[in-house]
Amino acid sequence: MSQSPTSRVESSTLSPLLVATDGREQSDGAVRGGALFGESMGGWRVVSAAPVIYRFAPELDLHITAEAIEVLRDEQRQAAESQIRRVLGQSACVDVEIGTGSPAEVIAAVAARNNVSLIVCGLGRHRIVDRLLGDETALAIIRTAGKPVLAVPQEFAHAPRTAVVGIDFSEASIHAAQIALTLIHDAATVYLVNVAPHENVLNVVSGSLAAYEDRARAELELVASHLDVPPRVHVQPHVRQGDPGSELLQYAKQTDAQLIAVGTRGQGFMARLLLGSVATKVVRASPIAVLTIPPTDGAPDSASDRG
Repeated sequence: MSQSPTSRVESSTLSPLLVATDGREQSDGAVRGGALFGESMGGWRVVSAAPVIYRFAPELDLHITAEAIEVLRDEQRQAAESQIRRVLGQSACVDVEIGTGSPAEVIAAVAARNNVSLIVCGLGRHRIVDRLLGDETALAIIRTAGKPVLAVPQEFAHAPRTAVVGIDFSEASIHAAQIALTLIHDAATVYLVNVAPHENVLNVVSGSLAAYEDRARAELELVASHLDVPPRVHVQPHVRQGDPGSELLQYAKQTDAQLIAVGTRGQGFMARLLLGSVATKVVRASPIAVLTIPPTDGAPDSASDRG
């Protein structure tokens, strides 16, 4: 008897941190991230998907036998377990959960069922063109899961010592700052960065750049005062002007940051107008880890609202 492939996941125990891997080297950093942050967060587990619908032509209505699906699941489990031992050592033992179907949908289902606090995944291939043409799984997870997602490069191995947080004063961006503070190294520096709009927009909605900077800096100071900042961590407000995604990437490079954190959308019409697809741009172009935080009201985003 045959069946069409569907998304399916197995039962699991609750784990606040979920590591999504495809078993390939590009997600090695995600496995290290799970080991790095999992204990302090109360546990972690690995989830991987046997992408049945991608192994076969998706436009064809093929019926794949249950036995074939199980073979693919076994192959994916072996790949994930082999990766864990290769990255963390032969004695490493981590719970691995295998689903079938779209990786992003499988990961989102596991994350929702377990009410995880954070998903860690690979950032994808290093070159921007490779991400655009080949593998945008990180963005698919961000758009599907509705959970905080930490997308890390292959070489990720240590807690960040410097982080740049894009603050548009939405709840999501402030939440991004607070979660970033839980992921950084002791004695780290966190820059709270607000990006002023271009002059032509600024003159319509806010007046001069100097006036905007004064207000924004005061608001950033207020945000900083309400954050739970660990001892020896320095929080520094900063205002820039231009395209938000480009400015955050440039400032992260200038400060030698190892993490960029953003909310996935602004709140309100003007915030959306000025921000555009900031998270998408940052995830696609960043060579360093990116933390994305969805809206905190739990409302689902439409495709047009996604950052």
